[in-house]
Amino acid sequence: MRGIEVTADDLVRRAVIQALSCHFELSMEAIGIAHLIDFRSYSLRTGELREYAKDGLVELDGDWIVVTPRGRLLVRILCMVFDKYLRQASRRASYSKVI
Repeated sequence: MRGIEVTADDLVRRAVIQALSCHFELSMEAIGIAHLIDFRSYSLRTGELREYAKDGLVELDGDWIVVTPRGRLLVRILCMVFDKYLRQASRRASYSKVI
């Protein structure tokens, strides 16, 4: 057998990254309902997005995370906030550079 076991946490993170990178917006409520979680208390490191919001790359509006037109060119960087495997030193070399 080959492959990687996908956890429930991986599925949540995949949905978040996919929504932001494909649609440039994310409904926290929709993700919470789909995955039976409380999005705001789930450990997705959304606090890091506040720095990007200060730079005008995302808007944190109620239950929505919206990538601004200015942030669309850097959406891959914004999505890295939610990638827990990127932060692990052993996996860092397997990702390509953004810029």
